[in-house]
Amino acid sequence: MDLFSLLLNTCGGLLLVAILIPSLTFLSKLWRIRCRMQHLQKIGKPMPAHNIVLGHLLAAKATSDELPPGAHGCYVLDGKRDLPAYYFDIYPVTDPLLVIRDPYMANQAINHPWVSSQKPDGLTEWFHPISGNNGINLFTQNGQEWKLDHNLFLPFFNNSNLDAKLPTVLNEMLIFRNILRQKAKAGNLFRLEPLTLSLMNDVTGHIVFNAELANQTSSSHHPLSDTMLRQLALKFAANNVMASFGQLNPVRAFKTWNNSRILNQHLRLQILKRTDTFRHAKSRDEQSGSSSLLDQALESYYSEPGRNHSDPLDPDFMTMLCAQLRMFFFAGYDSTSSTMISCCYMIWKHPEVLAKLRAEHDAVFGRNIAACPGMIAAKPSILNSLPYTLAVIKEALRLFPPANGIRKSHKDLVLKDRDGNEYATEGCLVQMNHYSIHRNPKYWPRPTEFLPERFLVGPDDELYPAKGAWRTFEFGTRNCIGQAFVFKELKAFLAIICREFDIQECYDEVYAGEKIDLTNVAHEKAYMVERGSAHLRGDFPCKVSLSNYVPSEAQ
Repeated sequence: MDLFSLLLNTCGGLLLVAILIPSLTFLSKLWRIRCRMQHLQKIGKPMPAHNIVLGHLLAAKATSDELPPGAHGCYVLDGKRDLPAYYFDIYPVTDPLLVIRDPYMANQAINHPWVSSQKPDGLTEWFHPISGNNGINLFTQNGQEWKLDHNLFLPFFNNSNLDAKLPTVLNEMLIFRNILRQKAKAGNLFRLEPLTLSLMNDVTGHIVFNAELANQTSSSHHPLSDTMLRQLALKFAANNVMASFGQLNPVRAFKTWNNSRILNQHLRLQILKRTDTFRHAKSRDEQSGSSSLLDQALESYYSEPGRNHSDPLDPDFMTMLCAQLRMFFFAGYDSTSSTMISCCYMIWKHPEVLAKLRAEHDAVFGRNIAACPGMIAAKPSILNSLPYTLAVIKEALRLFPPANGIRKSHKDLVLKDRDGNEYATEGCLVQMNHYSIHRNPKYWPRPTEFLPERFLVGPDDELYPAKGAWRTFEFGTRNCIGQAFVFKELKAFLAIICREFDIQECYDEVYAGEKIDLTNVAHEKAYMVERGSAHLRGDFPCKVSLSNYVPSEAQ
């Protein structure tokens, strides 16, 4: 045998091994999963009819086919409405799920001494295009690694610092208000969500990077913003149950990798710019006067014992910081925008809610509508005087939750429903389906109705939410670190727009003649679709007009 043939045979053998080992590993895991699910089915555990080869993939497809185009995966998982929990095996799309529809069982998972703080390993693959760094970020980290990075950013979220950021947020919201005024003057149908996404893009730029992104005011956006939005578009190009297979497209995979590389370059420039500002600040007050998440991370980093301000950033710290800032951008930009839209949809769909909301704003801010933003900027604590506004936000989030909760399993974690039935979690992901929990009639009287009063009544009222039944930001150690700021943003947003504008949704006009079955999306024409967090379909087509509302005398 000549040298060329030897090399050819060797390379061919190595290639065969490179293909065989991952294939055998995959098939071995697949077989273990299918056998375990078959066993659970045999002993009577609740699940759809399970196939030893395809698991519940056919059931998932059948359910998905009964949904309107692009419908969010939460509707697929809402199928077993008569059960508090059930098993669902759609591997390799994701590991088998124990889908929780009951807050009583969800509370057990988040109170478990180990599971409560553990996120599944598979989340890193989902987050990889978003955050880079192999998908490692605060959403996916566990153990000491998570604690260290969590504590690095945590000081930013103290109430005084959040209030200090509100004037910047309000400035962006006033730009948004002026855009709405232009839309009202034109009187044409338009899509509202691109505007709220631009608003939150600019807000998040200030909060995360201390950068002026100018999406609302300029046709040529900041390169950091453009590259981040391009990265998210590549990630969410497909929006169906099988979307994860889209990552196998080599052209798309290359584009995602290359854009991620460019995004990190822009981030490093911004990080170095803020590092230079931090080093040359004359005092701590000057350092923290316009503090962003990036600034807070730098302050925490340079305050560690033995580290001098003149020291360069450690390469590992730089890599981690890029990943975390990318994750914070996505989390702050995407879900807050979707909640703004669901609030607008539900408020103007219910005139009685709008009337109560406006009355509360009259009582707190007075008759001069134009003075409201300045009052919030001067005294951010005034937002605490809006209990009905907060209740409206919570109720919109109940009906249209942006995401679900998920935790690792553990052999010692066996969940029990109220009838004492046991559900082993080993080998599964514990999926808390917020959509199903938030609409479970056992815990929410009149579950499909928009009733903000649920969050204002006392424990003796039938509308009073059961413990853990409202889970938008989840509970326990891994609850959402930014929830307080989200509420501040949303209350300010509604205070600025609700009295000045009327918003008319135009789904019937845009989708005239469309023949789709809305039965399995709660007969909701503005059903949720997959796009990062859940969004209302169609980018919310609407028309806006000036309300000509005359505020009543403050009480």
